[in-house]
Amino acid sequence: MHHSGTLCDLRPMFRSLFIGSTLLPLLALAQPSADDHLKNAQAAYSANALSTALAFADSALALEPGIPGGFKLRGDIKQRQLDLHGALMDYTKAEKVEPDNPRLYVSRSAVHITEQRVKEAMRDIEKALDLDDKDPDAWYNRACANYIGRNNEGALRDLERSLELRPDNADALFLRGVVKGELFKETEGIVDIEAALARKPEMADGLMSLGVLQYETKAYDKAIDTFTRVIDAKDDALKEALYYRADCYYALKNKEKACESWREAAALGESDSKFIVRNYCNTDEDRIPKKPVRGRRRSVIEF
Repeated sequence: MHHSGTLCDLRPMFRSLFIGSTLLPLLALAQPSADDHLKNAQAAYSANALSTALAFADSALALEPGIPGGFKLRGDIKQRQLDLHGALMDYTKAEKVEPDNPRLYVSRSAVHITEQRVKEAMRDIEKALDLDDKDPDAWYNRACANYIGRNNEGALRDLERSLELRPDNADALFLRGVVKGELFKETEGIVDIEAALARKPEMADGLMSLGVLQYETKAYDKAIDTFTRVIDAKDDALKEALYYRADCYYALKNKEKACESWREAAALGESDSKFIVRNYCNTDEDRIPKKPVRGRRRSVIEF
């Protein structure tokens, strides 16, 4: 048996093992810490890169389950991903780690609001405000909960407080405009909604809500322009916008233009429009017989 080859092979193996062992401390130092992962998660979350943010948050919590802010941030990420059950589970874990973090309760209240649980939302908002009553988001969330619970007076008070703390908040301006409209302060509501749209033109339901208040104040020409913009966008409010635009033309005694929009709405399945087309547009009537009575429209608040 020839041994020399074996002996020669040992030397480079030993040498490579030795070199590797000297690098181990450096490699250990290069491993990201839980804090590093959490910072990366926050940056990705801020950039709306939610899958990346979740992966970093998972890594941070795997390394250090009790890291402050970890469960709360992961809950926020899941909430934005619409994993509301997962978000609530993380917020419950976060409460054990940082029970005095007011932003935790603001975040959890948002889930309750989305799921229409007003009492639970209010409970969390009160905790948040007890810890920090200068947080405009907490006051805004309380306004949303009050609006869902049909307490418009309470919602208006909360929005005044929120806007004192953050005057340029487009969401709060929009909701205040909506609430004022429901309290029959339509002109003031229009001012707020226009201010909100100037700051955030893509505001969900913003133009539709503005058009309805213009319609309620009999500013029909302005309302027609606003509803036309909603119709051109072809969003979820298309049928409603067609109906209201038609009703504006009807108020201006323009049967031809009114019926044009009502026919479009009827073709999309809008029930009141079907009735009007059948009993007014397809006849020689000058007025709609037994015109359907529509309740006041409630705006869609995207939370």
